[in-house]
Amino acid sequence: MPDNDNVGERQTNGLAHNREQSLELHFSQVNYHLKTATKGFTQILNEACGTFKSGRLTAILGPSGAGKTTLLNALAGFKITGVSGRFLLNGRPRDLMAFRKMSAYIAQDFVMLNLLTVEETLWVSVDLKTPSAKSAQEKQKIIDDIIDILQLQSCRQTLVGKISGGEQKRLSIGIELATNPPIMFFDEPTSGLDCVSSYQVICHLQRLCHDGRIVVCVVHQPGSRLMQLFDDVLVLAHGEVLYAGEQRTMLATFEGSGFTCPQYYNPADFVLDVCSESSTTQRCESLISQNKLTHCPSGTNIQKLNVGEEAALIEMPQQAAWPDLAQVRVKEQVGFYFQLRVLLRRHLRSMSRDMIAVQLRLIMHVVVALLLGVVYWQIGSDAAKIVSNVSCLLFIILFVFIGNAMPSILLCQQDSAVFIREYYNGWYSLRAYYISKVLADLPLQLTCPTMFISISYFMTGQPPEFERFAMCWAVCVMTGFIGHFVGVISGTLFSMQMSIFLVPSGTIPFLLFSGFFIRLNELSWFLRPICDFSFFRYIFEGLLRAIYGYGRGDLDCHANFCYYRTADQFLRDFGMAGDEFGWDMAVLGIFVALLLFFFYVTVNFCVRRALR
Repeated sequence: MPDNDNVGERQTNGLAHNREQSLELHFSQVNYHLKTATKGFTQILNEACGTFKSGRLTAILGPSGAGKTTLLNALAGFKITGVSGRFLLNGRPRDLMAFRKMSAYIAQDFVMLNLLTVEETLWVSVDLKTPSAKSAQEKQKIIDDIIDILQLQSCRQTLVGKISGGEQKRLSIGIELATNPPIMFFDEPTSGLDCVSSYQVICHLQRLCHDGRIVVCVVHQPGSRLMQLFDDVLVLAHGEVLYAGEQRTMLATFEGSGFTCPQYYNPADFVLDVCSESSTTQRCESLISQNKLTHCPSGTNIQKLNVGEEAALIEMPQQAAWPDLAQVRVKEQVGFYFQLRVLLRRHLRSMSRDMIAVQLRLIMHVVVALLLGVVYWQIGSDAAKIVSNVSCLLFIILFVFIGNAMPSILLCQQDSAVFIREYYNGWYSLRAYYISKVLADLPLQLTCPTMFISISYFMTGQPPEFERFAMCWAVCVMTGFIGHFVGVISGTLFSMQMSIFLVPSGTIPFLLFSGFFIRLNELSWFLRPICDFSFFRYIFEGLLRAIYGYGRGDLDCHANFCYYRTADQFLRDFGMAGDEFGWDMAVLGIFVALLLFFFYVTVNFCVRRALR
């Protein structure tokens, strides 16, 4: 652990708080009701009471299902629907938005982008969480101090996905230290770590706490060595607080209610045993009552609330369909265009390092295009092989669509979780994220179809005319766009397994109405309207008109008999006569615009769903 001189140096660097500026967060009568489909409202928290003080590291203990994470979410302001209670900061009613700005919440599943280095991850945090007026040298100084405090020098240039679990936990702390928050909440910071790494993480939290912060963390089952690092303990059981106070008096308090800890027994394990035994529920009533007398007094220690002080007494409507984002979301610290620039740089950097979703995707388009060219070598101008050429065109449609839809699911899975966390912490606006995501994906959506059609078009012997090639390229690009947005919408809304199932099963059936497997005029009357809503129909129609329309005339026949001697006859038989390529592109443009709109709605839906 660093000595006092190092601590003093950090204070001069601006990453430590003045010990004299003490903070006290008091909460009482905190209740949380969860609405379920079968049981109606279920009470998770029942009049929880306690006090957190700056300079004291606090652990929240309790068995699984006791309500530890729920209490932490309510205290941090990340859960408001169904929550009621009194929240006081230094004896004054807590203003939720001001409190969110001065506090940090590090969830158990703190997701980060694996394809950024440790330093790059901290740079994004500092860029978006500190005023843009700060110079690059000042920001670099903040990053250097964070890396020194959390001892991340050895992995500074290592990708996040390749660092150890303990280093990831410390990095998650560093991300929030960019704004030097005086209040920090941690949900199981030692989860998944060995005893040594857990001890190192808690030691770092202890240093942060002793610099004058309120540090509260949920700990699942700490060892006796780890338990000694905590100054205060809050014990939860069945949504009620059994004890909230100093760690050194915890066992004496439990013993006063008839629970004696055996000698040489881990105090944390003893407390969890008491909380878990159903037979001790009645005996715990004295502990609950004693804690309420200590932290929920009716005397002068709690300031009397006025009618207008709504921030202290929060009572959200239980039937609220969607929480108001303005009540929980912090305002951005930097301007829109600066947000857009930082997000674009991050998206492009991550994509350039993604081997599966980007690099192999580019290679796949080249390899499959070469294979397609070999299989359908120079058949595009032969009238005797016109059916095979149409099959080639259908394969192009299928590959471009699936080849862009499925990898896009991978691109947004991890990104979605990171976005929700950063958005609620006020790093950037929804509009900035949406535009940066669309623009960052644009180069890949243009490159893949361009490489594929450039190789396959000329190898398969399609008409060597620039206008026709340009029309085929335009159709392939629109197909790639549609496939990509179908993938990102599905990947944002659903899990990866569900998305991989839904994208093919939900879109491929529309191929039946493309005009290839059955001519449009041969469909039953009640199925005919489905063709108008199948984007595969306009893609297929646009490709056929690009290849065989616009006065192509007679086709070369290299056999004794060719049924289709003219391109016009072939298009008439398929029911796609007429030079209406512009109409097909216009309809595809409408599909892309609708998908862009649905993608925005999906992102907005996900950020609201995260609060429920």
